[in-house]
Amino acid sequence: MARTPTTPAALFLFPLISQQPHATRIYIAISEIECRRGGLDFPSWLILDEYNRARVDEAYDLVTTKPIGSFSPAFVRKIAGLIKEAAEERRLRGVVRK
Repeated sequence: MARTPTTPAALFLFPLISQQPHATRIYIAISEIECRRGGLDFPSWLILDEYNRARVDEAYDLVTTKPIGSFSPAFVRKIAGLIKEAAEERRLRGVVRK
């Protein structure tokens, strides 16, 4: 996809939390090593059944888009698979932020 003023890049922001989510939610516990890689406190969980969508050029609520860390490729594949399953089950909710 080409980024232009009419089609800017978008961020899909999934909530990171420090308290275990309710069992009805779709989430993944982030291991201690992945927390270190991602610059997060342990324990942490990633909520996978909801996200905020924000255009990069309108992401004013972010202090910076500079990464503080990154998850391993294997963990990212696992996350992507769970998000895909949530979408297929129609349990994924998105909120467009302006």
